[in-house]
Amino acid sequence: MTAMISAELLRLRTVATHRWIALGMVALVAVNSAPFVNGASTSADQVISQLRGLAQLAILLLAAYAAHTVGDEFRRGSVAMTYLVHPSRGRVTAAHAVTYAAVGAVLAAFLAGAAMAIVLPVAGGDHINTGFGSADIVLVLAGSALGGAVLGAAGALIGAVARHPGLAMGIVVVWSVSESLVTRGGTRGGIGPYLPFQLVGAVTSLSDDVAVLPAIGLLVVYLTLLVLAVRRWALPRDLT
Repeated sequence: MTAMISAELLRLRTVATHRWIALGMVALVAVNSAPFVNGASTSADQVISQLRGLAQLAILLLAAYAAHTVGDEFRRGSVAMTYLVHPSRGRVTAAHAVTYAAVGAVLAAFLAGAAMAIVLPVAGGDHINTGFGSADIVLVLAGSALGGAVLGAAGALIGAVARHPGLAMGIVVVWSVSESLVTRGGTRGGIGPYLPFQLVGAVTSLSDDVAVLPAIGLLVVYLTLLVLAVRRWALPRDLT
């Protein structure tokens, strides 16, 4: 499986499209941070809420990217070539999940850092005391990396289930939008804060709806359930 992970990482490094996609993610996060430069923040709570939203946006982009890329391998048939070399469908799927977990962790931390580099100095210039210190920044970066790893792996698994880039990416987007609607319908006391994308705020310490350790545990449980679903349904489907 190590060879498959290395090959996937090599492909991501050497194909220019993926570099442009990464730059596009950075640009999108920066564009969504831009409104806050114009004095949209009036309190520390609003700044934290803005950072939480940007962290969730970054994770959404990464999950959609992983789902689209893996789904595209099935659409183009390139995954069949991998099966010829490594007949174990489970190992191929695991390699995809591990690869995009690693990519998701790195990019999520970078995107969170970019968001903080834009929002926090502006808040400071507006004399808004966010109380953010070095430890808080490290927690946000670490939590973003963890969220990116879990949702990146989940995106790859969704790509393996959907087998089509557009469908896979659509599933991720609809999933995220559905969570947002549930959360807006009952922000306190409902299930909203315990849903995967909403847990990103907790693991980054940008939300106090759920404690950090339970949030991490829930994300792992969600990922485990998705792994089991793929193993019991999607992988046997390859052999029918």
